[in-house]
Amino acid sequence: MSRFKGRSTLTLIQSIKTLPDAYDVSMNTCGRICVHQSGKFVLVSNRGHESLTVYKVISQGQHCGKLQTVGYFHTRGETPRHFKFDSSGQYLIVANQDSNSIAVFSFNLSSGDINFTGNEYYVPSPNFVCCCPSIGSSRQVPSSISKHESIKVESDLEDLSDGSTMDANMEKLCLEEKLKKALLQVEELKEQLSKVGM
Repeated sequence: MSRFKGRSTLTLIQSIKTLPDAYDVSMNTCGRICVHQSGKFVLVSNRGHESLTVYKVISQGQHCGKLQTVGYFHTRGETPRHFKFDSSGQYLIVANQDSNSIAVFSFNLSSGDINFTGNEYYVPSPNFVCCCPSIGSSRQVPSSISKHESIKVESDLEDLSDGSTMDANMEKLCLEEKLKKALLQVEELKEQLSKVGM
């Protein structure tokens, strides 16, 4: 680190407000900053104004890389402690700590606009949001089970003549997921049994 002593490694290229001009900045603190996985938007939470500010990243011209305000969006609660996009980047989950709620918003991938989905949940003092993989997504499997990864749920559901292959594929994914969970449970029971037998 001594090689950086006495010289700046960062250069300020822009300073931008997170609040509308009419709002008293002394009544607000900024919270989380997040870059959307597309790299096209930056979001900031405002605790006091109870909002998320969305910026679009300018991608061309002399202002390339700078931010342009899209808008200010109320979080439907107080003190937005944390927020997170789902894996698709199309939904935003906000933890409103002081109003004991989690609110779900849709995120427009073109404009950056946020709209409340109508889904709001009571959670005592939420302060972190984590999106976990769901059915059909890959997840870490213990090595003792990896030998079973080649197991396939055989089914003639795909041969249905009524065109419902989508339902058949979903059912197959669900069955494969249940099999993985069952194998994990078997491994956990074996481990518990080995501890009892000591």
